[in-house]
Amino acid sequence: MALLWSLALAALPPGGSFIDDDGNTHEGSIEAIAAAGITQGCNPPANTRYCPRDVVSRGQMAAFLSRALNLPEGSDRFVDDDGHLFESDIDRLAEAGITQGCNPPANTRFCPNDQMTRGAMAAMLTRAFQLPAGQDRFVDDDGHLFESDIDRLAGAGITLGCNPPANDRFCPDDTVTRDQMASFLTRALGLDPITPPERVNPIVVVTPREAWGARPADTARMVPHTIERLTVHHAGTQSGTTGPAQFRGWQNWHMDGQGWPDLAYHVIIGIDGTVYEGRDPRYRGDTGTTYDTTGHFLVVVEGDFNNEQPTPEQVESLTRVLAWAAEEYGVSPSTISGHRDHAATTCPGTHLYALIESGSLASAVQDLLDEGGVDLIWP
Repeated sequence: MALLWSLALAALPPGGSFIDDDGNTHEGSIEAIAAAGITQGCNPPANTRYCPRDVVSRGQMAAFLSRALNLPEGSDRFVDDDGHLFESDIDRLAEAGITQGCNPPANTRFCPNDQMTRGAMAAMLTRAFQLPAGQDRFVDDDGHLFESDIDRLAGAGITLGCNPPANDRFCPDDTVTRDQMASFLTRALGLDPITPPERVNPIVVVTPREAWGARPADTARMVPHTIERLTVHHAGTQSGTTGPAQFRGWQNWHMDGQGWPDLAYHVIIGIDGTVYEGRDPRYRGDTGTTYDTTGHFLVVVEGDFNNEQPTPEQVESLTRVLAWAAEEYGVSPSTISGHRDHAATTCPGTHLYALIESGSLASAVQDLLDEGGVDLIWP
């Protein structure tokens, strides 16, 4: 087994198998179950993400255990999983006696899309690995339906608890996230966590349009262009909301109020530095002012920087996004400008524009390029 893990480690690229679990407490366990073929990722066919904080569904739980234990095929048991992505895994789980169903006493249903609780997870693992009886460990599971299973899980060292460092609680009715599940499986199978090599370059994971609730773009009306320069905007006067709710408002105004085919900007940078996907950069953006946006890579930073300072996280993300764009499109950091350089406006605000006017933003971008660049991961 040790040879398998050493070979897996040697084959891992910098940063590991997935782009969204860097620094996660459970990253070593995620790599271990990936090396064992128990998970491929959460965004097929690319499978570059693991979605560590997503809640495990009962269907996903079936797939994890079916792969982990190489369960044999089973017959169709339930009426609510026909055609489901994990139907075969569910049938294998039932055949092995790891699940009876979700609607006792009939147990004609599996509820594949229901969220997995920690208590139900304990029961499945107890049956899957035939765990021996354990002593009472936790103060919050007395009389719980799955108390015996939880005690067995603790006795086997598969769980420590849910409230470190005391760990006198199990939180049986809380849901199980995908990163937590990786650690449970790693311990249950006796796998060694795998620490991936550090990434050579900084990485920025772009949050997809679907995640912030963007409307479909009217691509038929969009104008293709070639990016030749990098231009920074700010949101200006705030709507009273922040984050995705505000971005949806921008898009609605741009499409319904202005008649544009999509949100004006190619990239959005939120208050906490999160980078969001905007308009496809292959197409020219839009503006309510007079300049021609052809050739401009448009980045908007959330905030009114005539009245507030950009957060350090925003400045870091802006620098990284611009470094990626400079390398991707072969344009010089010297092309970085603010909206006000092209039209009669105060955008991107006095405090953000100061970084552009002083040259410090372009200098920071050039430093990143000199150090090897940035990996920007689009959805």
